[in-house]
Amino acid sequence: MAEFRINISNLSEGIHEHIFEAEPSKIGLDKRFGGTVRVKAVLDKSLRQICLKADITAEGTFICDRCLDDFKWQIAESYSMVYFFSDRSTVDLKKDEEIQALSPDTNYIDLDEDVRQYILLAVPRKLLCSEDCLGICPICGVNRNNKKCSCKNQTADSRWDELKKLTHN
Repeated sequence: MAEFRINISNLSEGIHEHIFEAEPSKIGLDKRFGGTVRVKAVLDKSLRQICLKADITAEGTFICDRCLDDFKWQIAESYSMVYFFSDRSTVDLKKDEEIQALSPDTNYIDLDEDVRQYILLAVPRKLLCSEDCLGICPICGVNRNNKKCSCKNQTADSRWDELKKLTHN
């Protein structure tokens, strides 16, 4: 069963607003995502098309890549899609991902997969609890955000000195 499904079979022309909430697991998100995924969908229906604007909010708990502490990340994304009605079986959309063809007898628009993908794409590649995270000391292993260590900066391995000369020339 689709969690974010909009019945368009008897939708009149004009602006329509739908608000949805679902558990992250119901749309295929993993255990890092908690709370509730919320979607506010505004549709503008005309005779030949439906313009959709969706605002998504979700929350995830991730592990910081520098200090290895858990932190919460608020996700707020938006996307737009234009659905147009076409009775032709094949329509060349030139790979435009923001336009989709619907047959005239389509009754529903399912947003689950689009919402899931936009949430996953909103998660940064480098997960940091904050931009100024100090990370873990490579010598003693203490989280430098919580405790100051007395380790001295280790000098680089002298075997790499010749390579350093090449980059500074």
